Amino acid sequence: MVIVEYIDETFESSSILPKDPHDRALARFWVKFFRDKGSTVGRTFFHESDKAKEEVYELLKVLDNELKDNKKFFVGDKIGFSDIAANFLGLWMGVHEEATGIVLVTKEKYPIFCRWRDEYINCSENKEYLELIAYFITRFQAAAAVTATAPNKLTPHF
Repeated sequence: MVIVEYIDETFESSSILPKDPHDRALARFWVKFFRDKGSTVGRTFFHESDKAKEEVYELLKVLDNELKDNKKFFVGDKIGFSDIAANFLGLWMGVHEEATGIVLVTKEKYPIFCRWRDEYINCSENKEYLELIAYFITRFQAAAAVTATAPNKLTPHF
């Protein structure tokens, strides 16, 4: 995220961080929140820990609540710093769910978060990456199949 801040401060284009100091602080709060909680999501997929799943469910409740006031994105009406930091939830958690068969997010349990995720995935800035994501889904599925047939192999640790 340091690189994203550098780009935002160096190049005069549309800003990634909000101009308003309060909104900028809020965006940085969410970036730290996602950084601190991200490893829990990874542990859920690779270790299938009940404790990790419960932590992810609590994380999703917090996010569902944060986005409840018809907010399109975390801080504002366009993708910003916080949304970029939430990329692992918006794009990659779905990849892991599909590859492993472990489903953590449903529209019934987290409808507001799912609305944000759909907005995030379908925004023009992300559309070009969907083919890359399809490629990684295939790779993750192949890796999961190898791991399932050879339990003594090393598994990723987050």
